[in-house]
This record gives sequence, C-alpha cells and structure tokens, in this order.
Amino acid sequence: VDLVPDLEVCGDDDGDVLVVGWGGTYGHLISAVRELRTEGKNVSLAQFNYIKPLPENTDEVFKNFKKIVVCEINLGQLSVVLRSKYQGLEFHQYNKIQGLPFSVSDLVNQFKNILNT
Repeated sequence: VDLVPDLEVCGDDDGDVLVVGWGGTYGHLISAVRELRTEGKNVSLAQFNYIKPLPENTDEVFKNFKKIVVCEINLGQLSVVLRSKYQGLEFHQYNKIQGLPFSVSDLVNQFKNILNT
C-alpha cells in the first residue's frame, strides 16, 4: 500500500508556470503565486510534503505545465533529484543560500522573468 498521497496543485491543474517547493517555503511561494494570479498570470504551486518516495502523480502534474521552477533554500538538491527522475522535462531553479527566507517580491519578479522567457 502506497502511503504517500498524490501531489496537489494550488491553482489551475495546467498552465504556463508551475512553482515547485518543499519544506518551509510554502508561505512565501503561495503568497507570490496568489499575487501573480490576481494579475491574471497562469501560475500554480505544487508543494511537496514527501520527496522519498515522490508522489506517484508527480509526472502527470509536471507534464501539464509549460515551465517548472523549483524554489529551494539550498543549492538545489530537489532539482537534482527531479532532473534525474524526469529527464524529458526542463526545470528552472531559484535558489537562496544566504540563510534567509525568500521574499515575496523577489519571487514575483523571478516568476515574471520566467513567464517572459
């Protein structure tokens, strides 16, 4: 029996950008996603609660988005895992390693840049 629940998406189930986070990044990420959605941007969030093993529907979720950006307060360890498991997909990264949390304004700017590339 698989005890890891499916990955849930906050926002639309498909779209232009899927923001991916895990651990303590949720509050800042959801705030940035909500801000962009109020501006009419097609951005959603998938926040991992389990990463070993990954939820079974992860591939299905990822394939519904044009771009995926993985946000981590480290050097990008989750990005490495995702790239190795889902080799046909491109993952953008936004990492912060200064020991401080993300700021919502920085995230909004980063996601706007990714939307426009």
